[in-house]
Amino acid sequence: MQNEIEIMRVLRVPPMGKLVISFNNQRYASIDEISEANVRQLFKTAIGELITFAGGYQKLVDAGVAPPVAALQAASAAAGEVDEAEAFVNKLEREKEELKSAGPKPSPSLLTNLRRRPATNEASANKMLSLVEQVDAILQRHLLADPELAERKIHLVQDANGGLIIDVDGKRYERPRDIENPQIQMMIKRALKEWETT
Repeated sequence: MQNEIEIMRVLRVPPMGKLVISFNNQRYASIDEISEANVRQLFKTAIGELITFAGGYQKLVDAGVAPPVAALQAASAAAGEVDEAEAFVNKLEREKEELKSAGPKPSPSLLTNLRRRPATNEASANKMLSLVEQVDAILQRHLLADPELAERKIHLVQDANGGLIIDVDGKRYERPRDIENPQIQMMIKRALKEWETT
């Protein structure tokens, strides 16, 4: 008689097909979500055995289902800041959608504060102007450090209703994601993130 032990279940979750691990009625999308050291070690051991079962990591690389180790190291160093900024903006967009569906909350996200909305009075319009000017100052510092963008005219300005307008060489946008140039998008997102951490 075999004494089989289920260590974990691997599930693919729609719509994006992301893998999650189920263990003791808990689901984990990343090993970083596991707080118990013994459970984390159990997962690492099981995953290591699965790699051995597949014939080793290089066989997975050769089959095209895993990235080469050298590429992982180079990509993680180069893409770390970009991934952080993208995750931050995605978080802000999720918060915005939650605010729309759940009604007003006491502490809205930064992007929600900068969206087009009527100013309740002159004092609130001046306060918004100050916030937009602060983020624009950070953006200008980042732009000057980038030789490709230093000569472009990119500014964050406040519209008459107290909302945010992004001016890129005379063309106006309401959100960073509306801008065609991904480099400019990332520069604005970095400035927003830096402003929020100050």
